[in-house]
Amino acid sequence: MRVTTIPSLNWLRVFEAAARHQSFARAGKELNMSAAAVSQQVLALETHLGRPLFERAANRINLTAEGSDFLPTVQVSLGAIESKAEALFARQRTERVTLLASQLMAMSWLPRVLAAFEAANPTIRIDLLMEGTQRKADPDLTIRFGEEPHLVRHPTWLMGMSHVVMCREEDVARIASLDDLLSFRLYDVASHAIGWTALLNHNFGPVHGRHLKLDVVDTTPLALMMISQGLGLAIGHLPVCGPIATSLGLVVCPFVPRTPGPGNYYLELPQDRPQRPSVGRLAQVLQNAAHSSMRTT
Repeated sequence: MRVTTIPSLNWLRVFEAAARHQSFARAGKELNMSAAAVSQQVLALETHLGRPLFERAANRINLTAEGSDFLPTVQVSLGAIESKAEALFARQRTERVTLLASQLMAMSWLPRVLAAFEAANPTIRIDLLMEGTQRKADPDLTIRFGEEPHLVRHPTWLMGMSHVVMCREEDVARIASLDDLLSFRLYDVASHAIGWTALLNHNFGPVHGRHLKLDVVDTTPLALMMISQGLGLAIGHLPVCGPIATSLGLVVCPFVPRTPGPGNYYLELPQDRPQRPSVGRLAQVLQNAAHSSMRTT
């Protein structure tokens, strides 16, 4: 068997601390060891390698040329081991909660709320899945959407919605009349219960016979992205689309009144297993944050 020159990991750890502090005493304080124990560990490493790593003088130490050359490799190696161990094994000490939500909810309203929850609960990590994901998982908590009026009384109700027109800030001054608004391309989202025709009829009376430059897109985030590039106007739902609209530099067009619409978000818990305390804690935080959003939006 080939004799290895790879030294003890503990020797390397002690050497790195001593070299960084340029002191056996300060290294020992960091590692909870005596200065004498640090010196012995370094000496064992030097004996193993067959070369001195430090020049020793009264009350001070200095790296030798070999020690200076060896130190960066040791630091990189120790850092790589620590990073990989954290990535592979830290999950064993962390509780995971899987949350399923729509694309809009996952991309807009949830990220900041979940970040705050994880900051307040450092032992819990949220795995956020979007509806239609290819990842296979059995969610611990699901955010559902429904248009039935009774959902506003659901025990885990999160929020309702108001329909607004989203535009770029520089377009606000250009929209002072219905004709101004209809000069823009209007993006409808295929899954929305209320589109442009219904919204305009509700606020301005029948628009039959008026030319609407309508285009249909698949999702609200896609519609908002197109608006941010100056391609037209889109209907947004507050408060859920507020964060993504703000991040894209979009504002609510004041010409069209905010219109309450059908639809409510609520939480759904699985019935086939007991609820973990961490899941209940997340559900309560989501409800509190949603109700706050409804009051401030």
